[in-house]
This record gives sequence, C-alpha cells and structure tokens, in this order.
Amino acid sequence: MFPVLILLGLWQLDRADEKRQIERDVNSAVEKPAVVINEVSGDLKLEVYRKAIISGQYDSDHQFLWDNKTHQGRPGFHVLTPFLIDGQASAVIVNRGWVPMLGRRDQLPDVEVTQETVTISGVIKDPSNTIQLAEKRDLSGTKFPHIVQAFEPSDFGAELGLTFLPVMIELAKDEQHGYIREWKPYFGKIDRHNGYALQWFLMALITLFLFVKLNTKRAEVE
Repeated sequence: MFPVLILLGLWQLDRADEKRQIERDVNSAVEKPAVVINEVSGDLKLEVYRKAIISGQYDSDHQFLWDNKTHQGRPGFHVLTPFLIDGQASAVIVNRGWVPMLGRRDQLPDVEVTQETVTISGVIKDPSNTIQLAEKRDLSGTKFPHIVQAFEPSDFGAELGLTFLPVMIELAKDEQHGYIREWKPYFGKIDRHNGYALQWFLMALITLFLFVKLNTKRAEVE
C-alpha cells in the first residue's frame, strides 16, 4: 500500500502543476489586447479568456435559455443569443447573462433584444465540457426561446441554418442588452490538489509506521 499511496500523492501534485499552467495561460490571455472577431479567421479556441470585440446584429427571434443556472440560490437561465457577425458568413453565441425562472417552466422570460447593428465587447469562453443534465430533445418546430441543457453550437447551427463559431462570448458587465452577469473567473483549485496530496502522503506514512510496528512486535514474539 505504501508505494500506491505515494503514487497517488505524486499524481495530485502533477494535477496541481497542470492547474498552475492553466492559470498562467489564463492570466496571459487576460492581459492581451482584445481580439476583433470580425477580422479573425483562426481558431478562437486558442484565444479562450481573451477579451473580444465584435460587430453585428443580435438574432432576437431565435434565442436559447441555458437551463440549470442559479444566482444567489435562485433557479434560472443564461440567455444565449445568436450574434450575426458583420463581414463573415458565421455567427457566434453571446451569453447575455442570468435571468430568473418565472415559477413555471412553460412560462418563459421575455428576452427580446435589439436587432440593430451594434458593437459589443466580452470574453471568449469555451464551455464545451459542460455536463448535460438531460437528454437532447428535438426542438424543431417549437417556439423560441428554446430551453437547452448544454452549449451545443453545432446543434444550434443545424437548427437555424447557420455556422456558429465553436466558442461563446460572455457579454461584458458594462454592456447594454444584458442581464445579471457575475461571471466567475477561472479557479484552478490548486490548494485542493495540494491538500489531497498531503492526505495521501500522511496515509502512506501511517501505513509505513503500522507496517514497521506490527512486524517489530512479530519479530519480538518469535
């Protein structure tokens, strides 16, 4: 058991190092100048956590409500609005913030937004690892806004006949046309991994101590 516990502790230390590197990458992205998405054709997943500026039009008629989002303990949704990018044949999903559930799931909030040409700012995010809490439903033919369980830009694009960028823009807090936006920064939970490593190493020491003590007694008896 001793080497197994030591390996588990070392594994947690490796996980902490991975989180430190991610944290360094995030801090580096935050410090870079904003990306003008209208002028970019590369992989925006390489620019996650970087500020972004984008010009175009919101598609107010085809919005999505991202389910199972809470604010101060209250259930609600994140409002995901397609944004048609000027000068490009693609669109991007803009997360305009949190709205409360109105008491019944068939009673949806009014999330209408201007469809005039606007320039907005936000942060590039890649929530592709979001856990889906319910099976996908065929939403074709249903009234907008749709309630969705996960960020699925390919599914959104197939439904609307658009090509969506694989990332999301979290609308900046000082921008108009948004709701509650208490965006959480990246937390690597490095201390948690260090704590787990310490626990495994302590268990390894206890195991070694018991092994030595029990075998010492056995040797005395013999």
